[in-house]
Amino acid sequence: MNNGMIRTILPLSVFLLLASQTCAAEIYKVVDKDGNVTFTDQAPGDGTQPISLPELSVIRSETDPTPPPVESETVAEDNPPTLRELRGMYSDFRMTQPANEETFWGTANTVVVSWDSNLPPEPDMSVRLVVDGESQLATASGGVSLTLDRGEHKVYAELRDGRNRRITTTETVTFFIKQHSQNFR
Repeated sequence: MNNGMIRTILPLSVFLLLASQTCAAEIYKVVDKDGNVTFTDQAPGDGTQPISLPELSVIRSETDPTPPPVESETVAEDNPPTLRELRGMYSDFRMTQPANEETFWGTANTVVVSWDSNLPPEPDMSVRLVVDGESQLATASGGVSLTLDRGEHKVYAELRDGRNRRITTTETVTFFIKQHSQNFR
């Protein structure tokens, strides 16, 4: 839109807004030295006469515009949350164990990996756990016990909805499994 068009539409919009008022106020059209048009209900004081506005047409509807109240349970069943809403609901999904850069000694190479969110997961949700680049499915709540080789490991979890769409992903956690060597007593 160019400036001339904006200068025409904006005052016209204001005019129509003011014209839609049901009170019988006087409306004045004021044009400044730059050609800008302003509509106001305040007399400019230079002897300007109010403009006459045409009467508004009003068409009454025979139907009630307010919809009947709907119970929230019905809405929840008919309209499940969108993917965007789920992402907002589970934005705090996080790894709770192990801590980043944690080292495990003498655990027979077994580590418990767990995740959580403040909001309990829906029954049809699942978690895709990715350990060292390999994924496995798990239930959405809780955690799993993993048996891994010694060394550095990276893990993260993806929360998935019933249609297997990714809702959110945790931060990647790096941890280490170390065992005492039998060569050193």
